[in-house]
Formats: sequence, C-alpha cells, structure tokens
Amino acid sequence: MLQSLFRPITNITNNLSCSTLSFSSPTLLITRNLLKTHRATYKRWRKTSTGYKRGISGRKHGNASWSNRVLNDLTGTKEATGKGHGNQKSRLRRLLPNL
Repeated sequence: MLQSLFRPITNITNNLSCSTLSFSSPTLLITRNLLKTHRATYKRWRKTSTGYKRGISGRKHGNASWSNRVLNDLTGTKEATGKGHGNQKSRLRRLLPNL
C-alpha cells in the first residue's frame, strides 16, 4: 500500500537525469530578509534625533557610602559615541535595525 503512495515520486526521480538538470540555470535562493532587534540593547538604549542615549549605570545598589557628588555624577543619560575606538553608533545601527 505504501509503495503505491510513493511510486509517483520515485518515477519522477528516476526519470530525471543529469542532462535535464542544468547547473548554468539560475537557482532560486530563498533567504530570510527579516532583521531581528537585539532585545537587550533595545531595553537599554533609546533612539533620538541625533543618535542614541542610555541611562548611566552604577546607581542601583552597593553605593550606600558614596558621596552625593559621586551619586549626582551617575544620574542622567549618556549619548552614544560616534567616532574612534568605541564607536557605538555603528554597532547600535546593526543591533537595532527597526528603530
């Protein structure tokens, strides 16, 4: 019974020869064009009109004996660097393609 189900498939594969398959014909490549967002980066960075910004780290815990001056320096936001060794903007463009 199963042989009758697979007989059309085997007939097709048996009828194909190397002369019917041309390697010069263009092949159809199915690729996935979906660009995924890096979720950890998405949670830390926000897009602005000039680039990206993030909150300053180091303020959440373990700073009970720190002075107010140091704690005030750790408030606010930082902009992403765009030039030099720590070029964050080009990396963020790749990690956040849909923003």
